[in-house]
Amino acid sequence: MHPRVRLPSSIKLFCIIFIIRLVNAISIQTFFQADEFYQSLEPAHNFIYGYGYVTWEWHAKLRSSIHPFIYSLGYKFAKENELLIWFVPKLINSLIATVTEFQLFRFVQVYSRDVQLARVTLMLSLLNPFNWYVLTRSFSNNLETCLTISALRFWPWTGEIGNYHWYVSLGFGVLSCIIRPTNALLWMPLGIWLLSKHRLSLTWVVYSLIEVCVLFSLSVALDYFFYQEFTIPIYNFLHFNVVKNLSIFYGVAPWHFYLLQAAPLMMMLYLPFLLFGLRKDILLFSSLFYLVGFSLIQHKEFRFIMPLQPIMLYYAARGYQRLEMGKHFVLLGIILNVLIAIFFSNVNERGVIDIMNFVKSHYESSFGFLTPCHSIPWQSNLHDPNLQAWFLTCEPPLHLSNPSMSEIKSYRDQSDEFYDNPQSFIKQNLGSTLYYPDYIVVFSPLKELIEQELGNYYLYKQYFNSYFHWDSRRTGDLIIFKKEWDSETRK
Repeated sequence: MHPRVRLPSSIKLFCIIFIIRLVNAISIQTFFQADEFYQSLEPAHNFIYGYGYVTWEWHAKLRSSIHPFIYSLGYKFAKENELLIWFVPKLINSLIATVTEFQLFRFVQVYSRDVQLARVTLMLSLLNPFNWYVLTRSFSNNLETCLTISALRFWPWTGEIGNYHWYVSLGFGVLSCIIRPTNALLWMPLGIWLLSKHRLSLTWVVYSLIEVCVLFSLSVALDYFFYQEFTIPIYNFLHFNVVKNLSIFYGVAPWHFYLLQAAPLMMMLYLPFLLFGLRKDILLFSSLFYLVGFSLIQHKEFRFIMPLQPIMLYYAARGYQRLEMGKHFVLLGIILNVLIAIFFSNVNERGVIDIMNFVKSHYESSFGFLTPCHSIPWQSNLHDPNLQAWFLTCEPPLHLSNPSMSEIKSYRDQSDEFYDNPQSFIKQNLGSTLYYPDYIVVFSPLKELIEQELGNYYLYKQYFNSYFHWDSRRTGDLIIFKKEWDSETRK
């Protein structure tokens, strides 16, 4: 008999995490934010197959090609196999999530020198409802988080800065900043702290600069290959968001948004543990610096502070270990977390995913979506070169430089024009700028309007979408209206 082959514990742990996250990725049936598709899968799909909706950001070359290029490689492998086209992005997302949590486990081991604390941190991450809902989606923030925690794992917390760990950490950190330049907010205080603790050698400085230059050059080369022309997305990104200040077009939130809304939502039941587990160290200071920096930016979203999620989970694990009374409610906490995760991942906002199956099954028909822009997935989900469909767009005022809030509010994109006066928009645009499709899709608030304004369309099908939504235009069900032709009888 052959002796049983024993895998190293690290490989076992990686495989366990991967299986959990693969199930997570496959099981998600809801919609969260449009960037999951339009800032990753759509440009990747367009790059490989030659069709797909490419948003203005990619025409303006604001984003690094690294993230969509990963999915492009997956699509290259999938070719025209529709099952693989659906599965490969989920496989990639699962791998990114797995590396993130595996590196989180290793980071806590290195940083705290406490294996038990590392185990607790990993368990809190796996059971966190926000992670279950977001971590296996195709957001660049998730790749940014993966690279950030990988850099923190190899960061020279106590050792010498001349060994290979430093160069591995530097590489991950540089890549995280290339993908999202705002990630530099985390590394600035950490870098100053590191430089103040160690005597620098000329060799170290030269090697570090060479690594940064090589990685940046490779990213520029990849961007040239992806965009088919020379461009530097970091410069374009900063010019748009800082010089032109056009990010406010996508909404402005109060300064305390991340502190009072984002962090509590990301932690949920772990919030008491997080507060009780905080400690005064460079990691906390760097995190607060990052948080303050993002709070000063007017446009805010939950996932923008995703790189802080692993750090918050580490502090929550410390609080859990210290807060004895909380351990009596572990089973209840697990049950609540699972229920929350299922609700957001499989119930609320599932209609926009379900309706894609309807579109795919009616591939010979045409569709019009009178919904807020980017409310649904597109070719990365449909994979139909003959798709006959349109939706309302929301291009920003690219002609403005450093606009005031009044200028932003006065600018109206196509989606705004529709919701400002739906009746007028329908009369002026349907049949002219927008053709009459076989099916028109709207959210519940517009049901009566369509019945009144478009008498030749009748309610054909209705999909449950959400119990609540932050955007009142997207509340309720998704409703499909079908065009009634003269020779057709209602069924």
